[in-house]
Amino acid sequence: MKKPFTVICSNRKLTLMYVLPMLICSLFVSATEEKPNIDVSINDIEGKWQVEAKMQTQLSAIEFIELLESTPQSCAWMHNCKSVILLKKPNDNTREIQTRFDSPWPFSDRLILTKSVIEFNQSRTEVTVYVSESDLLPSAKDLENSVLVKHPSGTWRVSLVGTQYELSYVGSADADVFIPAFMLKHTLLNSTTKTFENIYALSLKLDEGS
Repeated sequence: MKKPFTVICSNRKLTLMYVLPMLICSLFVSATEEKPNIDVSINDIEGKWQVEAKMQTQLSAIEFIELLESTPQSCAWMHNCKSVILLKKPNDNTREIQTRFDSPWPFSDRLILTKSVIEFNQSRTEVTVYVSESDLLPSAKDLENSVLVKHPSGTWRVSLVGTQYELSYVGSADADVFIPAFMLKHTLLNSTTKTFENIYALSLKLDEGS
């Protein structure tokens, strides 16, 4: 009675020896395919921390602007974003926006008021979004339990590099409270990486649905 049992166990062991590596390999390949190759750097430029990031993306220039336009309904793709409010739209290419970000303890929420100007190339295959500080001011209620981020400046760009789209971002800002440099660098690196990963995941969903 013991022999058949031994044979069965042996077969199961052999099966697991072959199947487990295949499953592990499959999961590893899947994870590798889903992870984008993101280049992110945090640099001290004349005493101000500047973020630079880029990656290849499935999003076209038009699709990226559609993503930006959808942020008042859902800003979840921006890491730690709590809300986006369209304050003013002077023309088709300009937006005045208020964005609120959740900050890690013990810091208060970050409130940013920005002006965005959208510029397409003639064929609308490439786009640049210039972000600067808005002339609008937050209300006292908006500033409750929040820190106003000052002098925001940035550039989003979707461009064609060969036959591939590339998404890039360069930006910087000041907060009116002191944040240790090591913590600020870690937060900037993490939030930028997470944001780009979220954009990449959305681009895959759009590509699957097309």
